[in-house]
Amino acid sequence: MDTRKINNLWKFLGIKNNLSPDIFVNQQVNYRFVKDNMVLIHQFNPHFWQESALIISQKYFQERNIVQQYHHKGKIFGVKSFPTSTHVSIFFPKELLRLKNDFEIDINKDHAGHYQTKISPFVPKNVYYILDKVNFITKILWNRDFFSESLRN
Repeated sequence: MDTRKINNLWKFLGIKNNLSPDIFVNQQVNYRFVKDNMVLIHQFNPHFWQESALIISQKYFQERNIVQQYHHKGKIFGVKSFPTSTHVSIFFPKELLRLKNDFEIDINKDHAGHYQTKISPFVPKNVYYILDKVNFITKILWNRDFFSESLRN
């Protein structure tokens, strides 16, 4: 995957939705969008794409005050991994469990009830791939789309 292509995808979505991305570059490249009370971050290592992640959270999510946590490890080299614990509490809408077929998932909830969702590896192929994943998560957790669906027309 080319970093220029990823850059064009995020800038296109930002322009179409009147959002300006904050871009940070060090060992990893981070694209950050803020819309109302939601924050979207796509971080990736341009040399190793399996380290890429999409993080969607509420603006005031506090990482230091996590009270509930869910983690599902994805496939490793095409082999499904089995969960270590059979008693895992589901504190979020169960529709999000559909993502565990394709991604490694981390869902956290802080003491104030704010959510953070992280899926990895997230390597966007086109605009529709980004729209499907991002809007699916935000629609389930916050009952609204992050990006406008008018791009599909």
